[in-house]
Amino acid sequence: MPSTFNGTGTKYVGEREHDRGGRYITTKWIVLLGLPLVPLSSWRVFPPHDGAPQDHSHLLSSGASLTEQSVAAEPVPLNWRQVANVYAIVIPVIAFLIWAFFRLLPGGIKF
Repeated sequence: MPSTFNGTGTKYVGEREHDRGGRYITTKWIVLLGLPLVPLSSWRVFPPHDGAPQDHSHLLSSGASLTEQSVAAEPVPLNWRQVANVYAIVIPVIAFLIWAFFRLLPGGIKF
């Protein structure tokens, strides 16, 4: 079961190839600060009544948060089209964050 601690851990990301029964394929990712970085496996999800993964969040005494996702699913081969779609969003976000980080440094760094 995927879980994150303060946005870092594993998480299901994306939905692809929906069928009439409400099933779809999602991919389990290693995430860092909420950004999916490495795909681990794809799963065919049998959604609960509302059609979304069930997120269970807990606020820990230290102020940190722990989130777990639970769904009924079976493993399928890694869905490379979904991986490409996620990277198409994540790579520009990471590039922007790197650019912004270097622009905000005192004196800036010129490339």
